[in-house]
Amino acid sequence: MLDIKFVREHPDEVQKNIDFRGGKVTASEVLEIDKKRRDLIVEIEAIRAKRNRRPGEKPDAVEMDELKKQRLKLKDLEAEFAVTEKTFEDKLSRLPNMSSPDMPKGRGDADHVELCAWIPKTGYLSKDQLGTGFHSSQFMPQKSGKHHVDLGKELDVIDIEQSALVSGSRFAYIKGDLVLLQYALFDLLKKKLLTEGFIPMSVPILVKERALFGTSHFPEGRDQVYQINTEFVEDKQPLYLVGSSEPPLFAYYMDKVLEEKNLPVKMFAVSSCFRSEVGSWGKDVRGIKRVHQFDKLEMDTLTVPEKSREMMEYLRGINEWFMQQLQLPYRVINKCSGDCGYSATFLQYDWEGWLPAQKEFIELGTDTDASDYQARRLNIQCKTLDGKRKLVHTVNDTGCSTRMLIAIIDNYQNTDGSVTIPEVLRTYMGKDKILPGI
Repeated sequence: MLDIKFVREHPDEVQKNIDFRGGKVTASEVLEIDKKRRDLIVEIEAIRAKRNRRPGEKPDAVEMDELKKQRLKLKDLEAEFAVTEKTFEDKLSRLPNMSSPDMPKGRGDADHVELCAWIPKTGYLSKDQLGTGFHSSQFMPQKSGKHHVDLGKELDVIDIEQSALVSGSRFAYIKGDLVLLQYALFDLLKKKLLTEGFIPMSVPILVKERALFGTSHFPEGRDQVYQINTEFVEDKQPLYLVGSSEPPLFAYYMDKVLEEKNLPVKMFAVSSCFRSEVGSWGKDVRGIKRVHQFDKLEMDTLTVPEKSREMMEYLRGINEWFMQQLQLPYRVINKCSGDCGYSATFLQYDWEGWLPAQKEFIELGTDTDASDYQARRLNIQCKTLDGKRKLVHTVNDTGCSTRMLIAIIDNYQNTDGSVTIPEVLRTYMGKDKILPGI
């Protein structure tokens, strides 16, 4: 979250950013409750000090009456302070991160800025072929083809009918060669990350509230998260299913002080992820694009503040390497202010695959520089070479998710109903194609 000292010293700048990002809590609201909170602290401490200065002899009746009044007043003030502190923390936590000067202004898809677009055998589009919204789509490959659900059913690799009976809507069985294809995708990226010095992690997918609050998935994204019944959990503390391995990865370092010489920390995890998809009901209802459960390889980093933008571009480079290895057309967009993900965002890119048969882009991953916003909540610091302490910066990135299967099916489907396997994955799969009935 933002440092309250920064809000006090730069209220106009903070409010301008709130307006830019479409925030709902104002800087003045935060400062008003902050003043009330600080005034209560002064009043409470004054009463406590007065009580502590009382002489040691037994008080008389008048003093006893006064002490009783002070005790009752202190109790009331402490209760009021508890409520005020909770309100203050809630309002402060809802202020968005300050925004990069490079973040474009806007409210939705039409305002995102295309940074690059790439086509197999052609390469990058020229700058004059890029723009805002979906400008580059007119230059992307076009072909006829089937929706991934229909082709997946014919190939017997996607079954949403049975999953509807077993689990309800927005679930899917992925079967056979498509499962192996997902393993192959993760393996390809995993090997790349290992050569780049990333630490492989296996993480809990049930976490306490602090991990989600610390990464700013709470409070604003609470309606996207499933809470489980913890009646039979040892300490009965609330536990939540993660929508990404980002919270447990970063929370591994909460309340720790890292040595600057050991930064950056680069790590990745493959996990199942769970999201309610509240707000998207009625959209993308067919298939495996927007489901309640999916698998994802997440790559997250901790770095010194001066290197966070460099790290963001580095992770973007891995995303582009991955897409080019798979020979999939894609673009990278700079997300606009009103649609840049969660409040921790300082700057955010999406990388999107082109679906030539559907004639649309599909979001495949997100690359986010959160500056010190998450580190402040999780209390992750580094000790500089001169012995000082400062907050680290966090940068996170979607390496690969189940959605990548959609991009491959759409781009590699053939008129005979088969799907050609990208060349780079054939050694993992041991075959060239996914064939009907096989």
